[in-house]
Amino acid sequence: MASNPAYRSRRVETLTLIVCLVVSMALLALPEKQRIRTADLLGMVLTSPYHRTVAFCRDISRVSRENDELRAEIAALRLQQQSAVRFRRDRDELRRALGLIDSAPATLVPCEVERRRVSSHASLVRISSAAPADWRRYQPVITTDGLVGRIHTVTGPETAWVELITSPGMAVSCELERTRLPGILHARGGDFDLTLIGRDEDVRVGDRVISSDIAMVFGEGEGASGSLPRGLPVGVVSEVSSPPEQLFKSVRVEPAASFTSLDVVFVITGTGEWLVAEEPETQDAPSAEGAGP
Repeated sequence: MASNPAYRSRRVETLTLIVCLVVSMALLALPEKQRIRTADLLGMVLTSPYHRTVAFCRDISRVSRENDELRAEIAALRLQQQSAVRFRRDRDELRRALGLIDSAPATLVPCEVERRRVSSHASLVRISSAAPADWRRYQPVITTDGLVGRIHTVTGPETAWVELITSPGMAVSCELERTRLPGILHARGGDFDLTLIGRDEDVRVGDRVISSDIAMVFGEGEGASGSLPRGLPVGVVSEVSSPPEQLFKSVRVEPAASFTSLDVVFVITGTGEWLVAEEPETQDAPSAEGAGP
């Protein structure tokens, strides 16, 4: 017949109590020095596994936290690497789209747009580069589509504020690519006005507007502050009219770059003149005269 579990438990408790009493009486019977040594030895034997287990669990928890931190750092580094690769790819594509004709060519510094600040006087964005850059005030800032602004305030070796050409007080010297007619570009809502174009001049819808090298770039409460490299894409003529009571045409320009989704921009540093790629000329079909059999 199987024994009762409750009876076995009481027997184990009684036996444990007897063992503890015997050990206690034996310790009390020992001399004081031997009693202290024996108590230390029993303490090490009985409590050391517990302390080792607690330390092991703490080490596991610490290593797990460090692994999580390392994974986060690795993910951030991978994102930075991907951003750098994307910056270089966009820069190379832009350099292929725009050529340099100077022996000391300008360079493109890829930057990421961090924040935007809009007021009644100016529209600014804060940019940061992956490495320290040779920031200079009034350096032109572009995207892969066209001109967006210029350096307004340098805040550090890797950061700066850019004033967008959509600012109410901004005026940029431009010209029509097809006819080389000069004009001044002003922001008007979502589009721009190209002013100082005579009413009898040849301006067509679809004409591309590029930056001019005439020293005329106005900003917030400032006078002329230098010129842009010639040839940067600015926009396309979207509407042309000749009011009878005015001496100049009314020319509306649709910007080439998008100002609502600025993510990556490029700062042009150094010297150099930028050329817009010419439209390919249509080749006439060879005549049949003189053709061989």
